[in-house]
Amino acid sequence: MKNLSPTHGVTYTGLKARAKKDKTTKAASIGRPSAKSASAGFPFVAWAFRPMLGWTAILVLLLTTASATAQEAADEPEGLFFDQVAVDVVNVEVYVTDKNGNPVMDLERDDFEIFEDRRPVEIVNFYRVTDGEADEVAEIPAAAEPQKESYDLPPIPRLERVIPDSQKLHLIVFVDNFHIHPLNRNRVFQRLRTFLRDTVRPGDEVMVASYDRSLHLRHPFTSDPSLVNATLRELEGFSGVAVERESERADAVKAIFEAQTQHRALLRAKEFSDAGFHELHLALDAVDELIDSLAGLPGRKMLLHVSDGLPMVPGQDLYQAVQQRFADLSALGEAQSRDMSRRFLQLTNNANSNRVSFYTIDAGGLRVTSGMGAEYAAINSPHVVGTAVDGTRRRNLQAPLVLMAERTGGQSVMNTNDVSKGLERFGRDFSNYYSLGYRAPVADRGRFHKIEVRLKNPANGLKLRHREGYRDKSIESRMADSVHTFLVHGYQSNPLGVTVELGPQSPMQDGNIDVAFRVRVPMERLVLLPQADFFIARIRLYFGALDEDGRDAPLQELPYELRIPASAVETARQDEVVRVINATMRPGPQRLVVAVRDEISQERSIVGQFLQVGSS
Repeated sequence: MKNLSPTHGVTYTGLKARAKKDKTTKAASIGRPSAKSASAGFPFVAWAFRPMLGWTAILVLLLTTASATAQEAADEPEGLFFDQVAVDVVNVEVYVTDKNGNPVMDLERDDFEIFEDRRPVEIVNFYRVTDGEADEVAEIPAAAEPQKESYDLPPIPRLERVIPDSQKLHLIVFVDNFHIHPLNRNRVFQRLRTFLRDTVRPGDEVMVASYDRSLHLRHPFTSDPSLVNATLRELEGFSGVAVERESERADAVKAIFEAQTQHRALLRAKEFSDAGFHELHLALDAVDELIDSLAGLPGRKMLLHVSDGLPMVPGQDLYQAVQQRFADLSALGEAQSRDMSRRFLQLTNNANSNRVSFYTIDAGGLRVTSGMGAEYAAINSPHVVGTAVDGTRRRNLQAPLVLMAERTGGQSVMNTNDVSKGLERFGRDFSNYYSLGYRAPVADRGRFHKIEVRLKNPANGLKLRHREGYRDKSIESRMADSVHTFLVHGYQSNPLGVTVELGPQSPMQDGNIDVAFRVRVPMERLVLLPQADFFIARIRLYFGALDEDGRDAPLQELPYELRIPASAVETARQDEVVRVINATMRPGPQRLVVAVRDEISQERSIVGQFLQVGSS
């Protein structure tokens, strides 16, 4: 992002008074100040969203301090140095079970030890949840009922238990309609609806997504299980691609056993494998896209992945059939050129970096050996060969589901037509866990760090599960994640008390609309850093938008520093930072997001507005 240095060095002169002047200040043309504002000496900063997918947005910051330009250089104190270091707390959910798989919930902070990249780190946060109840949660007084008559006794204040944002559960039901048979999917849904009804607790949020050759968000996050239930019923009416794929596979197996030469058999196996290889990449890209959209969401994120399995090596069973047909092990070697294990490792690393755990369900259930099927009619020992081919296929489809769950601290359900008991195991994780937090050592941003949790005095039979690591993201990356999460899911967080006020809209000659909006940040929410005889506040503003067709523009940012004389600091704390933005936007529904970060405290807010640009 371009560093817009002209915004630094503005001296505080009373922001509320200047806010009134903002209302009448407007650039005469995009990116250029009007003659009036230029003659008045108003410094300005303008920058544009780069053209992307057919639209542009130009944001113009109007700084309304007439003396700022002259004072900027004069007020720069010699030797002023500001070092920005963000210390993050990494939260790791740990599931401890006995040899029978039952949760063990009587451990304390001192029973655990954590290692990052094999180096011990100190546990600074300890949070334990047993049967859905935390040991310690914040409690706030609920609003008291008003007294109807003066002689009524005062109402007894009610306490409301509050789950910290860092521990709220976000459950994502993801259905891969490309890699599932409709009958298998709907059988799982029957159990899943009951599970969600009985397991989802107040404060938990569930969303439904599916892959149907592209990612579809079927229902946004909700705490109402009935809405999730209705969405699952809608999905039950969808046809699946797996039926067609099964038919294609059966034809391919039959052709391999009927082939007169190994070359022709390999060509048929390669044709099927290449198609599966391409399709699997698209499906995993959709999962990655979903995970990326969750990156800015706080709390625990559990992705319940429903499919008939995903091939670790697309078409491996067909190469196994070639090997069985011609007794040549080289066919199995050729299959490894389609090995997707590295791609699955990248997927799990992305999930771990964004605190997403996989809970995978093989909806295929108990798979019946098809050794006596018509596709094996041309060989002498159909049952033996069919068993070998089908065994390879089953292991190939289930291996990624196991890997995805194990590497992210989740669980998997395999080889059963009734997933109820597996879902019960999932539910125990939802309601019984330890959350251990430690301060991430300052390191090079962008690296993936390995996490290992151990028991200091391990007891016989106890097992620990947790995500394997995380990627150390820069502050800018985390802000971009938060903005993206708002644009996709509408999640807002506003500890800085930021408000966005929409102003007038003015049609332009090119058909776009000039939209004005004002951003307000209360000074009392910002940390003021003392420097000699003045204080400084440093914030960074981010802007973005998304239209109804999902078209967005690169996130734009603007650094801003305010210097306050020590004699005026108490008055300033009761004031606010006010910035006016003019954006050129395409007509139609838009989702506008504004993010503000206090660069001293690292506190950040994400707020947004849904607006209709132009006539409705």
